[in-house]
Amino acid sequence: MCGSPTTICPDKNTNYHIRRCSNKFPKYMNTDATIPKTIAEPAVVWIVVLHYGGPEYTRRCLDSLRKLTFRPAGIVLTDNCSPDSSGEAIANDFPEVEFQALPENLGFAGGSNAGIRFCIDRGAQWVWLLNNDTEPDTDSLAKLMQVAAARPQAGALGAVVYSPNKEGFSQSGSGTIDFVRAKTFEKGSVDQTAAFQSCQWLSGCNLLLRREAFSQANGFDEKFFLYFEDADLCHRLILNRWECLLVPSAHLKHIGCVSTGENLAVWRAYYHTRNRLLFFMRHSKGTDSLFAWLAVGTHLLRHAIVLPFRGKKGQRQLKAEMLGLRDFMRGTFGKADCLDF
Repeated sequence: MCGSPTTICPDKNTNYHIRRCSNKFPKYMNTDATIPKTIAEPAVVWIVVLHYGGPEYTRRCLDSLRKLTFRPAGIVLTDNCSPDSSGEAIANDFPEVEFQALPENLGFAGGSNAGIRFCIDRGAQWVWLLNNDTEPDTDSLAKLMQVAAARPQAGALGAVVYSPNKEGFSQSGSGTIDFVRAKTFEKGSVDQTAAFQSCQWLSGCNLLLRREAFSQANGFDEKFFLYFEDADLCHRLILNRWECLLVPSAHLKHIGCVSTGENLAVWRAYYHTRNRLLFFMRHSKGTDSLFAWLAVGTHLLRHAIVLPFRGKKGQRQLKAEMLGLRDFMRGTFGKADCLDF
């Protein structure tokens, strides 16, 4: 990384705008940390923070990265065309961070792909993808890289996620896929004594990806735009004989729903319905695909009966779900243009 921390210039290979950053970390950043002894040679690790709204959370996330005991080769803040255009101002306060401005909202899938490929183009062997509303523990990246070094077939790794709730924090563990009931979920229990746990998928809010695995899978499928793209990528990695590993000793706090904000109900209803069908019809085998159809169909039928009696909010949710079903049947994917109601 080189050049002035305030220079804005177009990247040669894309239409994105890149701000080159200082190659010096601030004095209060832990630059004396050594790579864990289990790693024979320094691994080139970059971090992508995907930003779309919630600037105060993005600042906290970037500040937490300054405290990591494993120093990354670089950090990029990828602004997914935030409505408040706050990304560049945030990056200016973090001179160690490079800034990538996308010309339009590409969704989680497209925005993540752009950020990860930005890092790979600069020599990254590993890329740690983070939501802007996450705050990793200081040793989390070191713990992930210890396992990564010991598992040559590890294509994706993730830390245990702690999310705030009324009681304090809830813990999310290994991702599981139920192809009969057409559901993906994360187990709440984690074996803290295990060095790692194999799982069927990992949350995209913190995903450490090996360059070769990501490139072989051709990244996230941008048909999803939002929701199920992480489960889809992990499933394809496993089909390509890569491992998806949860590292219980690595911890991270995740607020959740910052990017979707007040539009969460409509967005989630639409994208969850459409992409649930896309994922399970793509990956279910034999009779499982029939059971998956029945599970989704029963869910939508129940909502068609109940939601009209739950006021305007329920009616909006039902409309979004029906639009999601319609677009799946039409083969219309990517960013939806029917949610302005």
